[in-house]
Amino acid sequence: MERKEVFRKWCELHPEIPLFQQYDWLKTVAAHENWDVALVENNGEVQAFMPYFKKRKLNFDIVTVPPLTPYLGPHIHYPDGQKAATRLSYEKKMMEALIAQLPKTDRFIQYFHPDITNWLPFHWAGFEQSTRYTYVLEDLSDPNELFENLNGNIRREIQKAQRNLTIEESDSIDTLHRLKTVDYEKKGHELNYDLKYLNRIHAMLSTKHCCKVWEAKENGKAVAALMLVWDEHTAYYLIGAADPKKKTTGAMSLLLWTAILFSSSIVEQFNFEGSMVEPIERYFRSFGATQTPYFEIRKTDSKLLKLL
Repeated sequence: MERKEVFRKWCELHPEIPLFQQYDWLKTVAAHENWDVALVENNGEVQAFMPYFKKRKLNFDIVTVPPLTPYLGPHIHYPDGQKAATRLSYEKKMMEALIAQLPKTDRFIQYFHPDITNWLPFHWAGFEQSTRYTYVLEDLSDPNELFENLNGNIRREIQKAQRNLTIEESDSIDTLHRLKTVDYEKKGHELNYDLKYLNRIHAMLSTKHCCKVWEAKENGKAVAALMLVWDEHTAYYLIGAADPKKKTTGAMSLLLWTAILFSSSIVEQFNFEGSMVEPIERYFRSFGATQTPYFEIRKTDSKLLKLL
């Protein structure tokens, strides 16, 4: 059986797999020929897998991550009752088997899920690592405590926005994409995805009932919007944008608070998909979330790329 088909069936049996490592996500964000998966099987059971996305840029073959995909990397299924003493040796065995299946490429870069805390087998295979950070609300069970843990300025922004704005759920992603495009243009940046790409993701997740889009409106006009996605354990702030002229309304803080409250009813954790950009990091931190490291793993085999 083809590896992708094995992977598809395994994902159907294991909804606990993080969203961005699932078959349906990869199939949606990448053309069929642009992604593959390394698999370790034993007696019909998948012990470990590692999806990867391939593209060609400037005559270089690159393994990277698709747009709006914060994490890929290995996912390991541990035997029931496995002792801590054997866990690391098991991880080493699984990761070595996955690494052996990765394609030869000029450059490799992936961001591992925060659950992966051991990258040593990749180090021994010649990969390099940088630590990145996200922010996670690890316990959503008490909304009152969550609100008390907000920085005072965030509480005030939310309360101000509640007086002046309305929050409406939307079944369309168009307004969010428009606001995101305007915001990026204002900053002199260009989005690495288009509306068609975003609509494809939204349609797939809507079918699986694991996303919501909210808009913050002032006098009936949308001034900010946010998209929340989730898997069995965690909700992720995937995309958000505000009208650059309306950023003092507190709309984004109210939208995030709306998303957090909703998440508290369906999952255990809320992941802000934290940024390494200082003002964004400071903003996410002000929601009382825990700084959580994850790994950026890379390797450059092309001599020309190394020189560049």
